[in-house]
Amino acid sequence: MAEIRSLLDLPAGAELPPRADLEDTLTNGYAYALGLERDRVRIERSLRALVRAVPRPDPNEVAELSGRLAHADQQLAGVRALLASLRAQALA
Repeated sequence: MAEIRSLLDLPAGAELPPRADLEDTLTNGYAYALGLERDRVRIERSLRALVRAVPRPDPNEVAELSGRLAHADQQLAGVRALLASLRAQALA
């Protein structure tokens, strides 16, 4: 993500790296996003299993998993936004 941010922070008019390098960076970013999505789905499944398995799930466990899910959603949204910006910059 640091590499993507550094590319997005280049001054206006600065020369971008070769297209192949940008594509590699985007590919790595998408792979990272997929990993985050995988983790997010695991958290969501754990939360669903907890709520379904127990008549009265522990509110602390529910809150902890809900917080982790919200954090994962925020991380994923941020990564997707950075990737979309870099993709737009690479296509321009």
